Amino acid sequence: MKKTKKNKNKKSKRKFRIFLLILIFILIIAFAILLLGAYVFKSKIDTIVIHDNYYLQDEEIIQEANLENYPNFYLTTSSKIEKSLEQNELIKEVKVKKKLFFEVHIYITEYKPLFIREDTNKIVLEQGKEIDNNYNLNIPSLVNYVPNTKYEELVEKMENIDNSIINKISDIKYDPNEYDEDRFLLYMNDSNKVYINLPKFKNLNKYNEMVTKFEGKVGTLYLDSGNYFEIEK
Repeated sequence: MKKTKKNKNKKSKRKFRIFLLILIFILIIAFAILLLGAYVFKSKIDTIVIHDNYYLQDEEIIQEANLENYPNFYLTTSSKIEKSLEQNELIKEVKVKKKLFFEVHIYITEYKPLFIREDTNKIVLEQGKEIDNNYNLNIPSLVNYVPNTKYEELVEKMENIDNSIINKISDIKYDPNEYDEDRFLLYMNDSNKVYINLPKFKNLNKYNEMVTKFEGKVGTLYLDSGNYFEIEK
Protein backbone atom coordinates (compact mmCIF):
# COMPACT_ATOMS: atom_id res chain seq x y z
CA MET A 1 0.00 0.00 0.00
CA LYS A 2 2.79 2.45 0.90
CA LYS A 3 4.50 1.72 -2.38
CA THR A 4 1.32 2.51 -4.32
CA LYS A 5 0.79 5.73 -2.43
CA LYS A 6 4.33 6.89 -3.24
CA ASN A 7 3.77 6.18 -6.90
CA LYS A 8 0.56 8.16 -6.86
CA ASN A 9 2.33 11.10 -5.22
CA LYS A 10 5.09 10.99 -7.84
CA LYS A 11 2.53 10.92 -10.63
CA SER A 12 0.64 13.81 -9.08
CA LYS A 13 3.81 15.89 -8.77
CA ARG A 14 4.78 15.06 -12.35
CA LYS A 15 1.33 16.11 -13.61
CA PHE A 16 1.52 19.32 -11.59
CA ARG A 17 4.95 20.15 -13.04
CA ILE A 18 3.68 19.48 -16.56
CA PHE A 19 0.63 21.63 -15.89
CA LEU A 20 2.85 24.37 -14.47
CA LEU A 21 5.15 24.26 -17.51
CA ILE A 22 2.16 24.41 -19.88
CA LEU A 23 0.71 27.32 -17.91
CA ILE A 24 4.04 29.21 -18.02
CA PHE A 25 4.33 28.52 -21.76
CA ILE A 26 0.78 29.82 -22.34
CA LEU A 27 1.51 32.93 -20.29
CA ILE A 28 4.73 33.57 -22.28
CA ILE A 29 2.83 33.18 -25.58
CA ALA A 30 0.02 35.46 -24.35
CA PHE A 31 2.54 38.08 -23.22
CA ALA A 32 4.36 37.88 -26.56
CA ILE A 33 1.05 38.30 -28.42
CA LEU A 34 0.18 41.32 -26.29
CA LEU A 35 3.59 42.88 -26.99
CA LEU A 36 3.28 42.15 -30.70
CA GLY A 37 -0.25 43.55 -30.76
CA ALA A 38 0.88 46.73 -29.03
CA TYR A 39 3.77 47.04 -31.50
CA VAL A 40 1.50 46.52 -34.51
CA PHE A 41 -1.12 49.02 -33.36
CA LYS A 42 1.45 51.68 -32.51
CA SER A 43 3.50 51.30 -35.73
CA LYS A 44 2.57 54.17 -38.05
CA ILE A 45 3.81 54.86 -41.56
CA ASP A 46 6.96 56.94 -41.26
CA THR A 47 7.89 57.76 -44.87
CA ILE A 48 5.86 57.99 -48.10
CA VAL A 49 7.76 58.13 -51.40
CA ILE A 50 5.95 58.86 -54.70
CA HIS A 51 7.60 57.74 -57.93
CA ASP A 52 7.12 58.78 -61.59
CA ASN A 53 4.29 61.30 -61.14
CA TYR A 54 4.48 64.31 -63.45
CA TYR A 55 1.12 66.08 -63.44
CA LEU A 56 -0.26 64.95 -60.09
CA GLN A 57 1.36 66.52 -57.02
CA ASP A 58 2.67 64.36 -54.17
CA GLU A 59 0.20 66.00 -51.80
CA GLU A 60 -2.74 65.11 -54.06
CA ILE A 61 -1.68 61.48 -54.27
CA ILE A 62 -1.13 61.19 -50.51
CA GLN A 63 -4.55 62.71 -49.82
CA GLU A 64 -6.38 60.51 -52.34
CA ALA A 65 -4.63 57.46 -50.90
CA ASN A 66 -5.94 58.46 -47.43
CA LEU A 67 -2.40 58.60 -46.08
CA GLU A 68 -2.28 62.26 -45.02
CA ASN A 69 -2.40 61.31 -41.32
CA TYR A 70 0.25 58.59 -41.75
CA PRO A 71 -1.96 55.71 -40.54
CA ASN A 72 -0.94 52.33 -39.15
CA PHE A 73 1.72 50.67 -41.30
CA TYR A 74 0.47 47.10 -40.85
CA LEU A 75 -3.27 47.77 -41.04
CA THR A 76 -3.01 49.89 -44.21
CA THR A 77 -2.63 47.34 -46.99
CA SER A 78 -1.01 47.94 -50.37
CA SER A 79 -4.18 46.81 -52.16
CA LYS A 80 -6.27 49.32 -50.19
CA ILE A 81 -3.97 52.19 -51.24
CA GLU A 82 -4.01 51.00 -54.87
CA LYS A 83 -7.82 50.82 -54.99
CA SER A 84 -8.11 54.35 -53.63
CA LEU A 85 -5.71 55.78 -56.22
CA GLU A 86 -7.22 53.86 -59.13
CA GLN A 87 -10.29 56.11 -58.78
CA ASN A 88 -8.24 59.02 -60.14
CA GLU A 89 -8.88 59.35 -63.88
CA LEU A 90 -5.34 60.59 -64.55
CA ILE A 91 -3.81 57.44 -63.10
CA LYS A 92 -3.36 54.60 -65.56
CA GLU A 93 -1.65 52.21 -63.19
CA VAL A 94 -0.43 52.21 -59.58
CA LYS A 95 1.72 49.81 -57.61
CA VAL A 96 2.41 50.08 -53.88
CA LYS A 97 5.34 48.47 -52.10
CA LYS A 98 6.02 48.44 -48.38
CA LYS A 99 9.64 48.46 -47.29
CA LEU A 100 11.65 48.31 -44.09
CA PHE A 101 11.51 51.09 -41.53
CA PHE A 102 7.79 51.77 -42.19
CA GLU A 103 8.30 53.14 -45.70
CA VAL A 104 5.52 53.11 -48.31
CA HIS A 105 6.57 53.53 -51.95
CA ILE A 106 3.90 54.42 -54.52
CA TYR A 107 4.73 53.93 -58.21
CA ILE A 108 2.46 55.94 -60.50
CA THR A 109 1.82 55.65 -64.26
CA GLU A 110 -0.23 58.60 -65.48
CA TYR A 111 -2.30 59.02 -68.60
CA LYS A 112 -0.69 61.73 -70.70
CA PRO A 113 -2.87 64.88 -70.88
CA LEU A 114 -2.65 66.46 -74.35
CA PHE A 115 -4.95 69.48 -74.39
CA ILE A 116 -8.28 70.91 -73.26
CA ARG A 117 -11.10 71.13 -75.81
CA GLU A 118 -12.66 74.57 -75.47
CA ASP A 119 -15.93 73.45 -77.09
CA THR A 120 -16.57 70.78 -74.43
CA ASN A 121 -14.21 71.89 -71.63
CA LYS A 122 -12.91 68.33 -71.49
CA ILE A 123 -9.34 67.23 -70.92
CA VAL A 124 -8.14 65.00 -73.76
CA LEU A 125 -5.72 62.27 -72.73
CA GLU A 126 -3.65 59.89 -74.81
CA GLN A 127 -5.67 57.60 -77.09
CA GLY A 128 -8.35 60.29 -77.24
CA LYS A 129 -9.80 59.51 -73.80
CA GLU A 130 -11.73 62.51 -72.42
CA ILE A 131 -12.30 63.38 -68.77
CA ASP A 132 -13.90 66.29 -66.92
CA ASN A 133 -11.72 69.34 -66.46
CA ASN A 134 -11.33 68.91 -62.70
CA TYR A 135 -7.55 69.15 -62.63
CA ASN A 136 -5.28 72.16 -62.62
CA LEU A 137 -3.08 71.13 -65.55
CA ASN A 138 -0.59 73.24 -67.44
CA ILE A 139 -1.62 72.04 -70.91
CA PRO A 140 -2.78 73.88 -74.07
CA SER A 141 -6.33 74.59 -75.18
CA LEU A 142 -7.66 73.49 -78.56
CA VAL A 143 -9.55 76.64 -79.50
CA ASN A 144 -11.49 75.66 -82.63
CA TYR A 145 -13.08 72.84 -84.55
CA VAL A 146 -10.85 70.20 -86.19
CA PRO A 147 -12.28 67.72 -88.74
CA ASN A 148 -12.48 64.19 -87.33
CA THR A 149 -9.69 62.65 -89.39
CA LYS A 150 -7.35 65.55 -88.61
CA TYR A 151 -8.38 65.51 -84.96
CA GLU A 152 -7.52 61.83 -84.58
CA GLU A 153 -4.14 62.41 -86.17
CA LEU A 154 -3.53 65.45 -83.96
CA VAL A 155 -4.12 63.30 -80.86
CA GLU A 156 -1.74 60.66 -82.19
CA LYS A 157 0.96 63.25 -82.94
CA MET A 158 0.57 65.00 -79.57
CA GLU A 159 1.16 61.70 -77.77
CA ASN A 160 4.74 61.78 -79.08
CA ILE A 161 5.49 65.33 -77.92
CA ASP A 162 7.53 65.73 -74.74
CA ASN A 163 5.61 66.89 -71.68
CA SER A 164 7.99 69.83 -71.27
CA ILE A 165 7.05 71.08 -74.76
CA ILE A 166 3.31 70.55 -74.26
CA ASN A 167 3.57 72.68 -71.13
CA LYS A 168 4.96 75.53 -73.22
CA ILE A 169 1.96 75.64 -75.58
CA SER A 170 -0.83 78.01 -74.62
CA ASP A 171 -3.32 77.46 -77.46
CA ILE A 172 -3.66 75.17 -80.47
CA LYS A 173 -5.56 76.44 -83.49
CA TYR A 174 -6.42 74.46 -86.60
CA ASP A 175 -5.32 76.87 -89.31
CA PRO A 176 -5.32 75.26 -92.80
CA ASN A 177 -4.64 77.26 -95.95
CA GLU A 178 -5.15 76.56 -99.63
CA TYR A 179 -1.84 74.67 -99.78
CA ASP A 180 -1.93 72.68 -96.55
CA GLU A 181 -4.99 71.14 -94.88
CA ASP A 182 -2.81 69.73 -92.09
CA ARG A 183 -1.56 73.06 -90.76
CA PHE A 184 -1.88 74.22 -87.16
CA LEU A 185 -0.90 77.43 -85.40
CA LEU A 186 0.51 77.09 -81.89
CA TYR A 187 0.61 80.00 -79.45
CA MET A 188 3.46 79.52 -77.02
CA ASN A 189 3.66 80.73 -73.43
CA ASP A 190 6.86 82.62 -74.24
CA SER A 191 4.87 84.80 -76.72
CA ASN A 192 6.25 83.04 -79.81
CA LYS A 193 4.02 81.43 -82.43
CA VAL A 194 4.68 78.23 -84.33
CA TYR A 195 3.20 77.10 -87.63
CA ILE A 196 3.41 73.35 -88.02
CA ASN A 197 1.62 70.60 -89.88
CA LEU A 198 0.77 67.05 -88.92
CA PRO A 199 3.51 65.29 -90.96
CA LYS A 200 6.18 67.47 -89.30
CA PHE A 201 4.68 67.58 -85.83
CA LYS A 202 7.52 65.60 -84.26
CA ASN A 203 9.87 68.51 -85.05
CA LEU A 204 8.16 70.36 -82.20
CA ASN A 205 10.28 68.30 -79.80
CA LYS A 206 13.25 70.42 -80.91
CA TYR A 207 11.56 73.66 -79.80
CA ASN A 208 13.69 74.10 -76.67
CA GLU A 209 16.84 73.74 -78.75
CA MET A 210 15.55 76.15 -81.40
CA VAL A 211 14.38 78.84 -78.97
CA THR A 212 17.90 79.28 -77.58
CA LYS A 213 18.93 80.59 -81.00
CA PHE A 214 16.29 83.35 -80.92
CA GLU A 215 18.41 85.29 -78.38
CA GLY A 216 15.35 86.47 -76.49
CA LYS A 217 13.59 87.76 -79.61
CA VAL A 218 9.88 87.13 -80.15
CA GLY A 219 8.36 86.07 -83.44
CA THR A 220 6.94 83.23 -85.52
CA LEU A 221 8.65 79.92 -86.14
CA TYR A 222 7.66 78.27 -89.40
CA LEU A 223 8.01 74.50 -89.21
CA ASP A 224 5.27 73.72 -91.74
CA SER A 225 7.17 74.89 -94.82
CA GLY A 226 10.89 75.27 -94.46
CA ASN A 227 12.38 75.91 -91.06
CA TYR A 228 12.88 79.56 -90.26
CA PHE A 229 12.10 82.18 -87.62
CA GLU A 230 10.50 85.52 -88.44
CA ILE A 231 11.13 88.20 -85.83
CA GLU A 232 8.05 90.15 -84.79
CA LYS A 233 8.24 93.80 -85.91
